[in-house]
Amino acid sequence: MPVTALLVGRFHALTRAQGELIAELGADPEVERIVCVVTSADHAGTRRNPLDAATREQILRPALEASGKPFRLVRIADIPDDKAWVAHVARTVAEITHVPIEPARTRLYSANREVNALFARAGYPLVQLAQPALTPHELVQAVVEGRPWQAEAAPSTRAVLERPEIVERLRAIFHEHKRTDDGELAVHREFDSYGQQMDAGLQQKLEDLGPWVLPGKIVDKGCGTGKLMVELSRRFPDSAFVGVDLSREFLRRCDENTYYAQNVELRLGDAADPAVPAGSASTVIFSSIMHEIYTYSGYDQAQVERALASAAGELGPGGRVLIRDGVSPGPGTWRLELLDAETRVAFERFAREFKHGAGAAHERIGETGVRLSAHLANEFLCKKDYQRNWAIEVHEEYGARTTDGWRATLEAHGFAVEHLRAYVNPWIAEHRYRGKVALTDDAGRAIEWPATNVVVIGARS
Repeated sequence: MPVTALLVGRFHALTRAQGELIAELGADPEVERIVCVVTSADHAGTRRNPLDAATREQILRPALEASGKPFRLVRIADIPDDKAWVAHVARTVAEITHVPIEPARTRLYSANREVNALFARAGYPLVQLAQPALTPHELVQAVVEGRPWQAEAAPSTRAVLERPEIVERLRAIFHEHKRTDDGELAVHREFDSYGQQMDAGLQQKLEDLGPWVLPGKIVDKGCGTGKLMVELSRRFPDSAFVGVDLSREFLRRCDENTYYAQNVELRLGDAADPAVPAGSASTVIFSSIMHEIYTYSGYDQAQVERALASAAGELGPGGRVLIRDGVSPGPGTWRLELLDAETRVAFERFAREFKHGAGAAHERIGETGVRLSAHLANEFLCKKDYQRNWAIEVHEEYGARTTDGWRATLEAHGFAVEHLRAYVNPWIAEHRYRGKVALTDDAGRAIEWPATNVVVIGARS
């Protein structure tokens, strides 16, 4: 039976491998037509979605025309509901092309795991695509950074991304010091998963930070969904709260919460900047945000210093800064035995993609083992299971400081360190580490799991 080849992606670039795939579809006698779905078509001007839909179609059209098959380009606007997304795609395609999109007559091609999972649940047959040397997003990043990319790009990509006005536009977008990006399928879809990820550890955050909060004016830097403020306002209903975030979407969600305090203010801003008048805060909280301040400022430790200096200025005498984040194990060399195929695939991607292509230097040990620095091994362990937001998470460096580094930094900014504890989250160790990896030192001796979190409490002198 003739089938429709359904290509789904954001298509800010067409890689050489993708161009070759389209040529192969042109020669496939079973393929009746090609329908190319451009997702996030209503998003442009961000690092996740830098190009508008019309420019993306300019990249796609020459390759589709060269295939010799009938084809249609279909723009898909985002919707917030994952469960309805496949039906939304099928309905939109049918309305525009008058081609029915149904499992028996459609073959899906996508390198996006989330897209594949959604279509698979709806019964569509999938074609597994090999991982290209550069993903489209990595290719665009290479254009911005002036690294070689042309050999991995389809000719139509080169024709568009070599245009000076396009390069200038991309560099302007990527060089902004943003802390958040738009989502891959939909802005709501990423914010939902990101928010769920944040809130999943809410109880642990309360246990770690709650006992150290001083009532008065409590500032939550990088407040995200605002759920931490909700729970703290239950404990301190007479306090004033200020939530700061660079994401308008998260602030909108914060505004929908029910707080137990009457005085709650939400501010759009950089967590590294002062948010309240000097000396007016009793507590400043950085919960899972310091590593983002560092990461999204180009891995600049000076921005962490700036954030602590801002907090020191905001706090009155005796006020506290509360930090909860990832932590680096420091120097050393570890060996990882990758115990299943999924973990091995995740490591391959991590080793290639970490920190925008800087990668992770490692040495192979047999078929399933690797030898690398303790810091890089810990970075892999921390992020290997965040597949839903992998394209973002893989570039974040969770262990921005060691425990000794945090102590020294706080003391340098005039804080007395009242509490410093690094620990392993037992749920993560049991469900994400055990049975997935085996960890040894460089001599092959088994070692304990590295700390997943650090809690640092400093008092302003």
